[in-house]
Amino acid sequence: MSVDILKAIDFLGLPATAPDLDDFLQESGATRRLSQKDRPIATLGLSNEAVQFQFSDSYEESYGPPRAKGFLYLEDITVESSKYAEGVGTFEGVLPFGLRLDMTDQDIISTLGEPDYKGEMMGAYFVSYHHYQPELSVNCRLDKKTREVSFIRFSRPEKD
Repeated sequence: MSVDILKAIDFLGLPATAPDLDDFLQESGATRRLSQKDRPIATLGLSNEAVQFQFSDSYEESYGPPRAKGFLYLEDITVESSKYAEGVGTFEGVLPFGLRLDMTDQDIISTLGEPDYKGEMMGAYFVSYHHYQPELSVNCRLDKKTREVSFIRFSRPEKD
């Protein structure tokens, strides 16, 4: 089942208990609902495990106040390439902003413009847009040798 990533981005900062987020996750193929037992951190893999929803109780420490009260706040959405992630199926959805999982660093820069950061870190190459939109960061991790996308992560900008 395909996940609407652009719609998912709208849920960043909401708790797992938010009815609209819960409905979206169920409609996108989630086989379980997060509960108090999953605290303080949880991940839901959807779309053949190619889309990872990361939830945490410590959202406020990194991103500022959450958008509603609850627990396990949606911190980020990561779309992984099956070419570089073991046990991950092919993502069959559409990525927003003209992004694709078969892009290289130069393709990303041509599409999104000059990034806030590009360079090697943690054994990979990153192209990062800390404020691609006022309330959205886009981080692209690329294979160090081929410079092809291994994952694209969407989150709120980290607080200063």
